[in-house]
Amino acid sequence: MPPLNPNPPPFIPTGHFTEERKNQFLKEHDTGFLHADELDIFVDLVTKQNQAFAWEVEEKGYFKPEYFLPIVFLTIPHIPWQEHNRPIPPALEPEICDIIRDKINA
Repeated sequence: MPPLNPNPPPFIPTGHFTEERKNQFLKEHDTGFLHADELDIFVDLVTKQNQAFAWEVEEKGYFKPEYFLPIVFLTIPHIPWQEHNRPIPPALEPEICDIIRDKINA
């Protein structure tokens, strides 16, 4: 991780971290807990690490194999449990189907 700069440069949109996303990010995180200078440092850190964040499901990626080797889960032959699906309330079905389609397409 790059060192934090106590005097960060002005924000320049890079990669996934656009001006619009920065404004939304600040709106959600400016709760009064951090001073304005600390928020600027926070924005600078997110700007430098913008590839580490997935702002949308489609931007989700994978760990680099040179840092994290793929994991192989060993299993034994078995009969899976038979559990009935919980019913989806009819009013929520279109919304839940859209969420599932977005996850499949990502």
